[in-house]
Amino acid sequence: MRRLSDKFINDLLNGELSFFLNEANTNPNICLEIRNGYINLYYKGGNALKITESKSGYSFHFDSKYCKNKVVETDYSFYEALNKRDANAFEVVFPNILSEMDSWFEVHKKTERDFQQKLVKSNTENLSIVDIEYAGRKSNGKQFRLDMLGIYKDKLIIFENKFGNGAISGASGICKHYNDIVDIISDQGIKTEMIRTVQSIIDQKNKLGYIKGSSSKVVIKDIEIWFLFVNYKVNSKALKNEINKIHKSVPVRTSRKKYTT
Repeated sequence: MRRLSDKFINDLLNGELSFFLNEANTNPNICLEIRNGYINLYYKGGNALKITESKSGYSFHFDSKYCKNKVVETDYSFYEALNKRDANAFEVVFPNILSEMDSWFEVHKKTERDFQQKLVKSNTENLSIVDIEYAGRKSNGKQFRLDMLGIYKDKLIIFENKFGNGAISGASGICKHYNDIVDIISDQGIKTEMIRTVQSIIDQKNKLGYIKGSSSKVVIKDIEIWFLFVNYKVNSKALKNEINKIHKSVPVRTSRKKYTT
């Protein structure tokens, strides 16, 4: 289950990690996501920093790819030389890390991930995005990944994000994704774990002052699947045709948004 220790929470609030929580709370381009014993700090859709707790303290990881494969490559040895257990060292270089990523994004666009992150940062009293890139494993051993998990009133919302008309039909169209999601949550063990994880994340993000709206006491009574269409042509018949293929055993909604950089 995705959860942090009490010590991790306290260090984010008032200890050696408080700088990073403050960055997530004040920078609109930074998103903090809770994992199992570690956090990811996402920046404009990329993973800026992974902070992992161990018995001996915390370790910090910055992906070297953001120094490479861009217009002007940077010598990653500078970051390699940093003490991976020194929070202050990574606090000092954090602005440099974001700059490295900005340069990388000029060549490698992360449009979908950036939009996803903007949704997380725009949580409201009515709808809260609780987690992104939720991963698990089915009983047959196959891994699965869901775009986003959210809370709307007393419902757990599973989001599937679609960009452009080309993502509506075909081998990875909405009918296929709908059936895959239904198959995942038909496993009672996966469903129970997903609900427990979402409730745990809500509780801990509330403690961190990092989530709006959803109460830590929320009781999930139902699940819905929401398809979010971005930059989709409203007059296209593709969506209607695809929806007509779906046998709706789980409630499904669609919503359309426009993405601008």
